[in-house]
Amino acid sequence: MPKYSFTAERLADSLAPGEVTSASGTLNASSPQAAKDAVERSLRSRGYEPTSSITITQK
Repeated sequence: MPKYSFTAERLADSLAPGEVTSASGTLNASSPQAAKDAVERSLRSRGYEPTSSITITQK
């Protein structure tokens, strides 16, 4: 399975309204879209809502 890196800028923290953060990392996924979907799911499960695009690049 290919490895992807991601960068998510401007994540709104739903547990602390008004707070904005960013995240980056790597993951294995079957496609860039699958990687993006997994990142979005993971961020939302942790209380973050993406307010701008998430960049996915294959490593």
